[in-house]
Amino acid sequence: MFSHILVPLDGSDNSKSALKVAIRISRYFGSTLTLIAVIDRTRMTLAAGNVPMDIQSEMRERAASIIDEGKKMAEEAGIDAKTIVEDGAPKNVIVDTANKKDFDLVVIGKSGVDAFNRLLIGSTTAYVVRHANVQVLVVNAEEKHK
Repeated sequence: MFSHILVPLDGSDNSKSALKVAIRISRYFGSTLTLIAVIDRTRMTLAAGNVPMDIQSEMRERAASIIDEGKKMAEEAGIDAKTIVEDGAPKNVIVDTANKKDFDLVVIGKSGVDAFNRLLIGSTTAYVVRHANVQVLVVNAEEKHK
């Protein structure tokens, strides 16, 4: 039913929970997982004009670190995940990737790390739900038990 699953990661607890759910779905259906991290230069460009090279490098390193952590989680669960790191507006990159490739499911966290951005332009998750041409599963962060 789900042969290729796209999992956007931003380092938030919600995106990690989404990955855990995607791993379970992948095991059940024998799906291929692709993890995507988006380097969001739009906010930096709006705030400061051109993005200095050292900040660009730091943003790329952060995205790579997020992807590496996600890939490690998948591998520890016995899943070999593909990875993508892209530049651009996260909501647009995620939807474009989901719609142009052979994905049939996006598993995404309910909210990510950027609450300020959600207040200004709306939730990336809500945008993906409205604009993706594939099914979208929205996952809450796991509750922390005391």
